[in-house]
Amino acid sequence: MPTYRFFQLDVFTDRPLTGNPLAVFPEATGLDDAQMQALAREMNLSETSFVFPSKRATRRLRFFTPNAEVPLPGHPTVGTWWLLATLGELGLPSDGTHQVTQETQVGVLPLDIHLQGGAPQLVVMTQAPPEFGTTVPDPSRLAELLGGGPDLIPTQPAPQIVSTGISQLMIPTASLAALEALPSGGKGGELAGYLRALGTDCAMCYALETRDPDATVHCRMFAPGLGVPEDPATGSASGALGAYLVRHGIVLPADGVARVVVEQGLEIGRPSRITVEVTCAPDAAITAVRVGGQAVTFIEGEVRL
Repeated sequence: MPTYRFFQLDVFTDRPLTGNPLAVFPEATGLDDAQMQALAREMNLSETSFVFPSKRATRRLRFFTPNAEVPLPGHPTVGTWWLLATLGELGLPSDGTHQVTQETQVGVLPLDIHLQGGAPQLVVMTQAPPEFGTTVPDPSRLAELLGGGPDLIPTQPAPQIVSTGISQLMIPTASLAALEALPSGGKGGELAGYLRALGTDCAMCYALETRDPDATVHCRMFAPGLGVPEDPATGSASGALGAYLVRHGIVLPADGVARVVVEQGLEIGRPSRITVEVTCAPDAAITAVRVGGQAVTFIEGEVRL
């Protein structure tokens, strides 16, 4: 009977039972697509990661929600590499910043792992180059489906699809109070259908007011079509949001790098903190998007198939 180790972590936090939970199978060789999807459904978390050897990179990673495989999510990437470093499986020196690479559905991408005394302190992933897609010039219907009033979404900048690996809808909101008042998942299936017609499943709503004065934006991310009414910390959407804020001149680079700190998950009792760096060329073109954070491991188990 084949057995597979798994671990559960909370990501984009340094305290258990906060942040975004993640299950990781660090030695997934032998599992097929159907088994991985079934295991992700059994774990019933927003994502589960599966790690394989790679001839092109340090490791190959695949990521599954309870409903589908996804190409490059944020918190599973950060959490998986945090775990691999914690287990000592990467053969890295015990101190300093070390680059590894991951093979994903969007190609081979680098990550930096910051270690001190052999323990990870920070994992920073490089996301895919940003792609800017469809805008929503009249957001009144979107505001309604999010569960807000007609003044929820300001006219500028317009909500827009942005991808740094996963296409997601960036949605400004008029105030922190208006954002906090939204129901998790908005209007559920109706919102999911609206988003899908735009080519996404994810609504990343943000306000420029924050609870933590050190944060740049307060965020809530709804993905009811993926079975995730509200995600407590979304690294992929945070990277896309950083690119969107820079493109629209809301956050400006200093010495070629714009820095964004995202607070998320507070409304659902899982506070999270995500750091974003957007590197810009002298002509203001975005050249790189990097997303970082911490994690904590607190469950270990074994699956028998």
